[in-house]
Amino acid sequence: MSIPVSIVVPLTGGPEAALRCLVALSDVPDVPVHEVVVVDDASVGLEDLLARIDGDAAVVRRAQRGGLAAAWRSGIERATGEVVVLLAGAPEVAPDFLGPLHAALSGAGVAVATAGAGDPVAAPALAARRDALRALPVLDVPDALAPAAVTARLAAAGAVVPCPGSRVGVAPTRDAAGRGLDRNPPGTPPELTVVIPTLDATSERLRRCVAAIGRATQAPHDIVIVDNGAPPQGFTAPVNAGIRAARGRFVVVCNDDVEVLPGWWPPLRDALEAGAPVAFPQTIDGAMRHDFAAWCFAVSRVAIERHAVEPGEFFHPGLRVWYQDTDLLLRLRAAGTPPVFVPDAHVRHGLSETVATEDPALRAWIDRQVEDDRRAFERLHPTAVVTGG
Repeated sequence: MSIPVSIVVPLTGGPEAALRCLVALSDVPDVPVHEVVVVDDASVGLEDLLARIDGDAAVVRRAQRGGLAAAWRSGIERATGEVVVLLAGAPEVAPDFLGPLHAALSGAGVAVATAGAGDPVAAPALAARRDALRALPVLDVPDALAPAAVTARLAAAGAVVPCPGSRVGVAPTRDAAGRGLDRNPPGTPPELTVVIPTLDATSERLRRCVAAIGRATQAPHDIVIVDNGAPPQGFTAPVNAGIRAARGRFVVVCNDDVEVLPGWWPPLRDALEAGAPVAFPQTIDGAMRHDFAAWCFAVSRVAIERHAVEPGEFFHPGLRVWYQDTDLLLRLRAAGTPPVFVPDAHVRHGLSETVATEDPALRAWIDRQVEDDRRAFERLHPTAVVTGG
């Protein structure tokens, strides 16, 4: 026998936000009767949390990250409620958020109920009948457009009703001391520049990366995004271009599948100010290299100039996709200044997401270029063991 409501909660990472969302849901009254379906969209860092809630909530684990629409689909398929409430991410909900959504759908001709008094297509939560949601085609849309896409599809069958009494929102993440304009007013010179090469500047992966930097970086900073997907330029060229464009006293090179965590930057800065040419953080809940993890590393201006292959080329331009990290590691070791591992700085990394493309033409280009880079690396370092990546 089905229950009245299923609440679908998609999680993509960030245990702090996930925990706040789930704690808020635990305060929702038992009427209307409801279940919580948590969809783990191939996240990292949530294993302990998911193990703790398994049994109190249904947990659906996706092996490959598919985005909000795909996570919703997985949750809808698992849901047993006659009505399904879809949360857009892991927002904090007010205890009384559920009742108005459920009540609105009991009205004649109502197809969708949306949380809040704002534009329904941008609502942080929406409710619809399970059968109607299951009848929708699989939607391939960016996360930001998923609520609008679902609402627009369902609106063809009935009214869309906003529910001002259903309060859903993301709690502020800035502390009382302030990390916004009061601390870093416009015009403040950046302390660091974060350089992010990407194959797709519109991807949700990049959005998560940039959002994490904004949440977790207290120092004045700017971000340089280099979209190298059309045509593909590999990894070296966009990184070198981003470093040339950097304005900060320090530069952080960051893959677009990295999410920095609170407190990540000060320990790296301290290592650089103590004389390290390159410093790199601890990667939690994932693969980790302790000699040099090039998916996220910080470098000083002095080191950029001292260790560049030639002016403006910090990574070797002859290594386009692969082995540039191993080449840099060997050059730093030869200079007697190897990269410094900083265990007190933490990041997450979706290993190789940046090159795990399903585009056959791009995949073939990458494979060819990796082989070319291997040969180039062997010419540069004929006695070295090839371990780069």
